[in-house]
Amino acid sequence: MEHFGVCELSFLPVRKNPHSTNELVTQILYGEIFTIIEKRDKWSKISNYYDKYEGWVNNAQINFIDKKIFNSIKSNNSIYCIDINGYIIDKDNEKTLIPIGSLISSCNQLKSKYIGKSSLLIKSNIIQTAKQYLNSPYLWGGRIPFGIDCSGFSQIVYKINGIKIKRDASEQSLQGKKIKNNDLKNGDLAFFGENNNKVTHVGIMLNKDKIIHAFGKIRIDKLNQKGIINSETKKLTHKLIEFRSY
Repeated sequence: MEHFGVCELSFLPVRKNPHSTNELVTQILYGEIFTIIEKRDKWSKISNYYDKYEGWVNNAQINFIDKKIFNSIKSNNSIYCIDINGYIIDKDNEKTLIPIGSLISSCNQLKSKYIGKSSLLIKSNIIQTAKQYLNSPYLWGGRIPFGIDCSGFSQIVYKINGIKIKRDASEQSLQGKKIKNNDLKNGDLAFFGENNNKVTHVGIMLNKDKIIHAFGKIRIDKLNQKGIINSETKKLTHKLIEFRSY
């Protein structure tokens, strides 16, 4: 059995169950590596090395690799694409556009060359990175500028800036340090949910009363002690639970 894989396409859709019409739960971006938990005839259950998130990928889209290449990519210092127009040129001189957050430090092992801007892993760039996604449409399970969900947004923006957090908002709310409004810094995360305080939404604070988050699209809204106030409708859309710093 082949135990490892790498994304050699722009991204791989990861499904909840092994069928193309099934729910999208996340995406693997170019250069990201994963382990194969179970391989079937047409589908494989995988675990993303970065965040251990599991799901099913079509075998026709997987580049299966051996442990040596997997470990070689794993041991590289992580460098990410931060260019909205970034692309790679492969060994056949073919061009592939890749999304922001792609792991371009895998290029050597994939015999490809990256063209575009790359990350410096500086935490102070969180706001600048986040604003690159403005107006990206909301997509459940998405992690790319052409479709992204709230926790995929916070995870990718943090990842590019050298901060590792989990995939889902509920998991992210168990990491970092809970802080009060007075201690808020630009780039901290705010969590939202229902009356039982179950976390269902996350956004990135631009300052003490403005937030960038995924709601229909990546947008900037106001925030008060109750939660997010939609800048267009002036209505409360998400109930505030807490703030966290990482």
